[in-house]
Amino acid sequence: MNGQSSEDLKIVFEGETHQIEANTLINSLLHFTNIVQEVNKDLQTHRKVEVKVNALPEGSFLIHLTVDALGLVDAAKNLFEAGVLAVASDIVTTVSGIYGLGQFLKGKNPKKIEAGENQTSIENVEGDVMIFNNPVFNIYSNNRTVQEALSSEFETLNNDESVTGFTILDKENKELVSIEKKEFGDLSNIEDNKVLPNERVVLSKGTLSIYTLSFDKNIKWTFYYEGNKITAKISEDFVARIDNGEKFAKGDSLEAEFEIRQQFDQAANTYINKGYKITKILKHIPRAEQAAFDFKKKK
Repeated sequence: MNGQSSEDLKIVFEGETHQIEANTLINSLLHFTNIVQEVNKDLQTHRKVEVKVNALPEGSFLIHLTVDALGLVDAAKNLFEAGVLAVASDIVTTVSGIYGLGQFLKGKNPKKIEAGENQTSIENVEGDVMIFNNPVFNIYSNNRTVQEALSSEFETLNNDESVTGFTILDKENKELVSIEKKEFGDLSNIEDNKVLPNERVVLSKGTLSIYTLSFDKNIKWTFYYEGNKITAKISEDFVARIDNGEKFAKGDSLEAEFEIRQQFDQAANTYINKGYKITKILKHIPRAEQAAFDFKKKK
């Protein structure tokens, strides 16, 4: 096989039409590819994985994973074809498992975890219990890039009204995971209160200028903070104020308390802001109305 093997899976964007917005498609596949590459890295396959996309009829896309066996650290070692095939299969299984775990947890932290030698039993916030392979649970829990890619992908899909579902099928068209539109919002806001070893959380207070807003409590708002565009989910107390009819608009500002999650960048030797979480809205400042000017000359 010339040192390569491949595994196919199909992504289907459910909807009443057979079309999908270019921005939705590009962003979704970009985040999906990031997850694949992170899984390959965390599984320590020491192989290069290429993700190729072929369009199929009716809003589905064939994802062609090519595993390059020549990517081994020691290419002179004996290579068994079965081993290379196993790598491709493991990546597909783990990636689909990560989507399934995110769906099961509904974006929340597990209520209870019981780790075994090869599998982990997880109880979600609703009391349901499922068992996942350890690589699936460990990567989902400890790889921030995977969490952010998954969250960003479903935020994109949730914002596209034409997409009503997301399904991953294997090469034999067997369903690996199927996620309905009503679940997109939960997945777009994956909750993780765990601080990883290379991270820290900084408490801050400041003024956030509203750039984009949404009445859907699951969709993050976009703000400008100290000249930088950021996204953050609105706190529950502010959601209640919205439901009670408080009016606001783009250009309004919010004085707020929030957490900044920072990740240490070894190359820059400093902490980089990676995420924001608003904990409390202190004050809503409506956009000032432009003062009227009197252009008449004074006599």
